[in-house]
Amino acid sequence: MKAIIFDFDGTMIDTENLWREATMKYLKETYDIDLPNEIYESIIGTSEEPLHRYLIEQTKGQFDIDAFTTHVKGVLHQEKEGLVLREGFQQVFELAVKKELKIGLATSSGMDWVVPVLEKFDLLPYFSTIQTAEKVASIKPHPALYLQALEELDVAAEQALAVEDSLNGAISALEAGLHVVAVPNEATKRITFPKEVQRFESFDELDLTSFLA
Repeated sequence: MKAIIFDFDGTMIDTENLWREATMKYLKETYDIDLPNEIYESIIGTSEEPLHRYLIEQTKGQFDIDAFTTHVKGVLHQEKEGLVLREGFQQVFELAVKKELKIGLATSSGMDWVVPVLEKFDLLPYFSTIQTAEKVASIKPHPALYLQALEELDVAAEQALAVEDSLNGAISALEAGLHVVAVPNEATKRITFPKEVQRFESFDELDLTSFLA
């Protein structure tokens, strides 16, 4: 193994629960809608378009996408200073650095969200490539983000490990040919991953050394 590529939201930092809580509260208070888990889970790690379509149907066209997006982004930015790395992630990351793996990031989020958080935790200098939504025509589950990360890292897919938390992210990495592990969070713990994906319930369970043997 020569490289490790991390997803960002929900994998490195626990933004998924914050996003989910902000979404559920807004939809309940504004439209009296209780969002089914399967609808929420379908958009984790990818575009929110399926969620928007569902809400437009449920509200008979009354759902205001711009107001919803502005509100949720506002909540995330308000809470940004309180964000923390997921428990156990720091140890896995430090081991990757110690083993001199090439380190990349592949996320469906934007660069303006990712970079400030990486800077907050002093992680930015360790990434040899950062692939975000602006850099590809199609985000996860399309493999483009991972394919571009591999190209910039100059490693073959079979020499790289992807670390994900969502089904869309796992599919993206698998389609790009990487080895894939999933470390679900509270928002993604109900997801069933493809059999090719090794699942760990926490970063403390993820033995990175075993992938380097």
